[in-house]
Amino acid sequence: MLRTIIADLRSHVSPNYTGLFYWSAVFGKALLNPAIHVTVLYRIGSTLYRVPVLRPLSFVLRSVSVVWGGTEIHPSARIGPGLCLVHSMKIVIGPGVVIGANARISHGVSIGAVTGPTASEPGLPVIGDNVTVALDAVIMGALTVGDGAVVSVGSLVVRDVPARAVVAGSPARTVRRLDEAST
Repeated sequence: MLRTIIADLRSHVSPNYTGLFYWSAVFGKALLNPAIHVTVLYRIGSTLYRVPVLRPLSFVLRSVSVVWGGTEIHPSARIGPGLCLVHSMKIVIGPGVVIGANARISHGVSIGAVTGPTASEPGLPVIGDNVTVALDAVIMGALTVGDGAVVSVGSLVVRDVPARAVVAGSPARTVRRLDEAST
């Protein structure tokens, strides 16, 4: 868990910083940035969630992250290392969602299952590695977002997104492919 938290902390600091300045930025953000506080609370809560007798404590930590940072990440969500919440307000990640390593998520994002009497296909999103989800995007249902994809501002994703694609719109559609040379 500690290595994952360190990867999360490092994801919030530019790799252009070096030496002492880099680590002072990492520790400064760890102390002062609510997005990092929410991420650490999620990591601890997720670990507690795996132990049935401690599961209620994971929900207490989730409630603290809602009040403190405006973000609700269900402790049963599985999120890889390097999670970067650009701003922690209004982010909701539902139970059972899978997100790969080095995800970058902006404020206003909702990720989860389609529920209710009109839900046509039950299931949860699976989001690959190195995915960026821009502000106010919604990713819902049984779908896959491929590695390196970018979900644009205000997009509603309800079907699969190919790897290294940029999607936009409501419903989201592919507007561009990212080739290897452009990274």
